[in-house]
Amino acid sequence: MRNFQRLGDGESWVFLNVDPYIAVQGLRFGSFAQMLEENGLPAHRVGVELIETPFDDQKRLVTAVEHYRAIGCLIVIDDFGAGFSNFDRIWRLKPDIVKIDREMTRRVTIEPLARRMFAGIISVLHEAGALVCVEGIETEDEALCATDADADLMQGNYFAAPAPQLHPEHACDDLFARLFRDFRAETAEFRDQRSIRLEPYIEALADAVLALSAGADRASAVRALLDLPCTERCYLVAGDGSQIGASAETEHSVAAHDRRLTPIRPVTGTNWQTKPFFRRAIEAPGKVQITRPYLSATGPKLCVTLSYALSLNDSYHVLCVDLDFAALAGDDLAFLAKIAR
Repeated sequence: MRNFQRLGDGESWVFLNVDPYIAVQGLRFGSFAQMLEENGLPAHRVGVELIETPFDDQKRLVTAVEHYRAIGCLIVIDDFGAGFSNFDRIWRLKPDIVKIDREMTRRVTIEPLARRMFAGIISVLHEAGALVCVEGIETEDEALCATDADADLMQGNYFAAPAPQLHPEHACDDLFARLFRDFRAETAEFRDQRSIRLEPYIEALADAVLALSAGADRASAVRALLDLPCTERCYLVAGDGSQIGASAETEHSVAAHDRRLTPIRPVTGTNWQTKPFFRRAIEAPGKVQITRPYLSATGPKLCVTLSYALSLNDSYHVLCVDLDFAALAGDDLAFLAKIAR
């Protein structure tokens, strides 16, 4: 604390790496608040950062954390995603900030699945009431992934190497200006690519909707959709979420020929009202909805569903088409990773 105060910074946080065992033992001595007071450091500028180590007595750890919270400190969990820093610790300790383990940071730029999960993990941590810091950032690609995933804070040598003195307050201004410029360009490029790849499917879905509205039977209405290379199946859902008839499967649909999935294959009456593709369509009739990639019960592969709510016989119905996610992305790993956003 004395070393930190010598730096002369009047606003920044200081994060203290604390072993859970030490955090618990500190309650026996009660000297932490006194030490802060003696060094003139307000508790609200101190982050008690619990490192990733096992600790069996979770009740005592919760009590200790509440003590540090009560005196005004931030509660921080380090190395989330490694070893014992998992969701159970999040739920018990209710941290203010969670720091993502650097190994996860490294993987997001090389593994599309890791990048898709990365955004979901950060979203769940936000739902738990925590800010998220992505640590171990060494490259611009890693920084862009963290930005794209909606991280609140970033830490790593890409921004500044460890040093005995504080860096100037605006030392990273040019770096962040470039980072945000590149993020805008990458986002715009992805949107253009997604629009191009999905355009034939959206057009065919619109034609199918017009045909159904004009009284055509479902089989002929969706024929053009089924002929497209990435289409897996089409199905019509009533306004209450129940499927009308069986799905129209394409010849190349894996699920159609996978007998292992027979017990859960959708049939007439299967209800989809809890699924995002149905809820979003029924809430916004007349607009095409696009889901994130997900593993559907109708097949063993990731798919993206396009859905559209239309009026048939004076009530809303939702026409859905499942697309093979991997086939849609092809060999483009960046597209494979980012379509989830």
